[in-house]
Amino acid sequence: GGMSNFHGQCHFLVIHPRPRPRCAGSLDLLYFMLNGLGGLEDLNPMKKAFLTAAVALGALAAWAFPEIPRESSKALGVTRGNKFSEGLVFVNGKFIKPPYRVERWGTGIRINKVPVTGQVIDWAEFLKTQPGYTPPPAPEPVPAAPVEPAVTPPAVEPANDYDDASLDDLFDDSPVPKKAEPPKPVAAAPRPAASAPKPVPTLAGPFVKNDASKALVKKVNAARAEIDRTLRAGGFICFGDGYSRIVGDARAAAKLLDALPEIQMNSETIASFRAAVRLAKLDYLHELVCDDLFRNRIDYRTLLEHREKLRKEQEWKKMMEAPKPLF
Repeated sequence: GGMSNFHGQCHFLVIHPRPRPRCAGSLDLLYFMLNGLGGLEDLNPMKKAFLTAAVALGALAAWAFPEIPRESSKALGVTRGNKFSEGLVFVNGKFIKPPYRVERWGTGIRINKVPVTGQVIDWAEFLKTQPGYTPPPAPEPVPAAPVEPAVTPPAVEPANDYDDASLDDLFDDSPVPKKAEPPKPVAAAPRPAASAPKPVPTLAGPFVKNDASKALVKKVNAARAEIDRTLRAGGFICFGDGYSRIVGDARAAAKLLDALPEIQMNSETIASFRAAVRLAKLDYLHELVCDDLFRNRIDYRTLLEHREKLRKEQEWKKMMEAPKPLF
């Protein structure tokens, strides 16, 4: 992918997706029950709020980013930015409501305590900067699975006991039996090979920050600062653990916020959702992102509230900046 720059138009970064396995689980069934059958509107406010929160939390947990080692946060600490209200953040299709706080947590990055990356730099690279570092042992070769002998099934008697020659004489007292073909050997299914445990590096003594480890932390902080700047400028970022992030500037974010809530609200199937996305000229939202946004389409309420809040803030700002009449 690359940066698309059009004079006077939206600027966004389109990145080709990396495929990931999909699954139809309880979340999809729950969405069908609530949205497809209209059951959500028939619930009392308490049950509606509970189910909405359950679906939202489940959507975040359905496709979690690789875990950031907890020991990395203890050794490297946390870099927290100040809160701000600009920009739009989507994590696996789930809209994260502002205000935002972007932080480096150990070797990864979080927004409002929600992981938005895996390890920017692997924790093992930090361990290598320590004098007491011991590299992981070489993995032992996995023994080949034993091959079971081929199994020969028992012979099966033919359904017709006579061959074609016996039909020439219906009154033959000694019909010729049909010869049964010898059974073919059936190869046994191969056994799955045992997976070897991943080697783990060790560290003798506590982790002590040094120039090398600080240089690595600086690189992770640079990634945090880039995300922070994009959002503060009013842009949007779609994070996904199964695809590369999609980044757009303020104009692209405004266009997305103008169209997405209605698309989520009115789409009953993923096909209609994708068609509406293409009609709105949001082609940078590829299929995997559309799947995530469709799965989290209940967020249209939060997006509508956020859009209305921004509209009132803009009106207030224009009113305050308008020239005052002279008396």
